Amino acid sequence: MSDEIEVVDPTTVEPAEPVAGLVERTLVRVDDRRLIELRVDDESSWFRRGGAVYGWVRAGRGGVACSADERPTELTAGDFLRISAEAPRKYAAENGPLELLAVVDGDAAATAVDPPVGVVGDAAADVVGPDGLVPTVESPDLVRKTPFPDDDVLLMRVRAAGGAAAGWHHHGDNVYFGYAVDGPSETEYGPAGERVARIEIGECFHVPPKLVHRDTNPTDETHTGIIWLCGEEPWVVNVDGPA
Repeated sequence: MSDEIEVVDPTTVEPAEPVAGLVERTLVRVDDRRLIELRVDDESSWFRRGGAVYGWVRAGRGGVACSADERPTELTAGDFLRISAEAPRKYAAENGPLELLAVVDGDAAATAVDPPVGVVGDAAADVVGPDGLVPTVESPDLVRKTPFPDDDVLLMRVRAAGGAAAGWHHHGDNVYFGYAVDGPSETEYGPAGERVARIEIGECFHVPPKLVHRDTNPTDETHTGIIWLCGEEPWVVNVDGPA
C-alpha cells in the first residue's frame, strides 16, 4: 500500500475525445475508479458509461439530457451531479465551454449510443445546487457538506478557514480523490507528520487508504476543496496523531 499523496496538475495530462464533442482527461486512476475532467465546447454525442458518475461543475453553463424527448437538466458552475450507471446522456454547453470534474465508479469508458427515447428505471441525472448541500462527517476546523448523503460515493464540498489545521484522521479503506477549488492547501502526513503535500489552485490529488493525515490552510483566507470518498462508512476516522 502506498504511503505517498499523489498530486496532479490537470494541464499536464493529455486529453482524449472518447465520443464526438466530449474532451476528457483521466487525472487519477485507482483500481476501477477514475477521477476525470470533462469539457464540452458545444454539445457531445449521446453516450453511456458502465459505472455511476458523481460530478461537480467547475465552470460554465449548460445542460445534461438522459432522453431525447425530455428537457435537459440545467447545469451551472458550482452544481453537483449524479448520473446512474448505464444511463444514456448528452451534454450541451451554453455560451462557452462546460467543464466538470467527476469520479466514475466502475466501468469508466464512454461508449457512443443512439439517441434514447424515454428513460428506463432510475436512469436519470440528479443535480443539486451549492445551496442544497447538507452537513456530513465532522473533523476539527473543517466544514464538510454533501449533495448525496446516502450513496457509496460521498461527494463533498470542504471548507477550511484561514489558518485552520484539521485534526489528524484517515478515511479507512475508502478511495479518496480531491480537487483544490481555491488554494493553496497543505496536507501533512508521514510517521511523525513531517511530510507535506502542497496542492495549488486547480490541482487534484489522491490520498491512499488508511493514510493518517491532516489538512491545513497556510493562508488567511477560507479555502474550498471538492472531495470524493468511494467505499463505505466510516468515512472519517479521527485519531490522536500521525503515529
